[in-house]
Amino acid sequence: MRILLVGGTFDNEGGRMSGIVNKMYGILSTMPGIELVMFNGNYYSKLESILDEVKNYDVVFWMANVPNDYPKIREVKVVAPHVLLVSSKRNDNGKYSFLELVNHALCLKANLTIEFIKHDDIYYLRAFDPLGTLWYEGMNLISLLHKIIDRLNFLLLITRQPTIRTADDKDIIMNWYFDRYKKQEYKSEENVNVLYQEEFISLVKSYAERFHEIMTPAKNVSRFLGNASFRPDCTLTNFRCTKGFPSFRSDKYIFVSQRNVNKAFISAENFVPTYLLNEKVYYCGDTKPSVDTPIQLRLYDKLLNINYMIHSHCYIKGAPYTSTAIPCGAMEEVNEILQVIDNIYKSRHEDFYIVNLIGHGSICMGANIQLISEIKYKGRNMPETIIPNDLDFSDVQTDSDMEDLADKLGISTEILCDEFYELKAKGTPCEGCKNYVFYPSLLPCNNCSRISKDWYQKK
Repeated sequence: MRILLVGGTFDNEGGRMSGIVNKMYGILSTMPGIELVMFNGNYYSKLESILDEVKNYDVVFWMANVPNDYPKIREVKVVAPHVLLVSSKRNDNGKYSFLELVNHALCLKANLTIEFIKHDDIYYLRAFDPLGTLWYEGMNLISLLHKIIDRLNFLLLITRQPTIRTADDKDIIMNWYFDRYKKQEYKSEENVNVLYQEEFISLVKSYAERFHEIMTPAKNVSRFLGNASFRPDCTLTNFRCTKGFPSFRSDKYIFVSQRNVNKAFISAENFVPTYLLNEKVYYCGDTKPSVDTPIQLRLYDKLLNINYMIHSHCYIKGAPYTSTAIPCGAMEEVNEILQVIDNIYKSRHEDFYIVNLIGHGSICMGANIQLISEIKYKGRNMPETIIPNDLDFSDVQTDSDMEDLADKLGISTEILCDEFYELKAKGTPCEGCKNYVFYPSLLPCNNCSRISKDWYQKK
């Protein structure tokens, strides 16, 4: 892994080195498989030439501090769209809300962000991704960097599929689709239930507002959270929608909302005809479809009864979860979803599926629009901490043991304790006095040598 580490102050007086960036360099340089280059403070004019070099690396930690009256130089993803970017943000005294930090990461297109909160010369650290999933929380810089490198190694292995523009005329295709059942040559003797343009657009807008309401993003956050799609067969229409990503398909085409369009104001012109041919994804027109298009096209291909899909960045109440946190647009999400369907639903020929995408959101899929119109959504925790499925508390005997385990996992002690008590309280009596009213806790209390959860939390 080739890493560029950029930090410290860059100004017209030669800048200033950052002590924490030096520490990061020392830690990263001891990790196997890493080729590391660092720029820690320099003249402001040097920053432009450093930015030009980012395309030569797999990972860039861009933590350069520039005086407020200088133009910001941080367009790493503009210069190198495929590089993995780790950004940073100082947040002393909680100046920024977590959702504001997430929005900052989205604007930079950062894959991970490090939050630094300094108090009495001690740094409190968090690492999170643009979907608000927490990958480390604590005060140990070594543990933080190991967690970040683990996640970066995973991200380097995921696969994405590009979309290919065709010469097909988008306007002709769109007019054919939206007008086909209004013209005599396309009329059917059967009572065909057609989803007209107005209904479809209205549904997209309503879901857009619902997801925006659930996620309650920070002020001035314009990026929508979620997406949707739809497919018809040769006689019916089909559809996908949400304040995220809508699409629908007719015959070979699946109509997908264009990338980064605000679904609250979407119109038919914002949809892009797409199709899958020989495992390649094609689109028509000047605008690219949503980044999730290759994933949903594969799901439609595997789930033949499904005509509608809605992907949001909220969770669905009662839905099963995937096991791995996959970022938006990664092809590995297809198998994650199909694995849940195979294990839980036992068939790929059902008319309805709901699946929560751990650390990401959810997807619901239905054979008709009625099946997906009454989904009960819930907001994800922000930040969201992913608890390992194979959590082992067998070596935890004291509060110090719990703190050590929390630091090892990069999870706050409070969250880990809650998980511990939840596991213990599932029908388990106090191991000492066998009292079911007493919640089993970490240490022995007064009656039977076990101490209560309340005592531990106050301590």
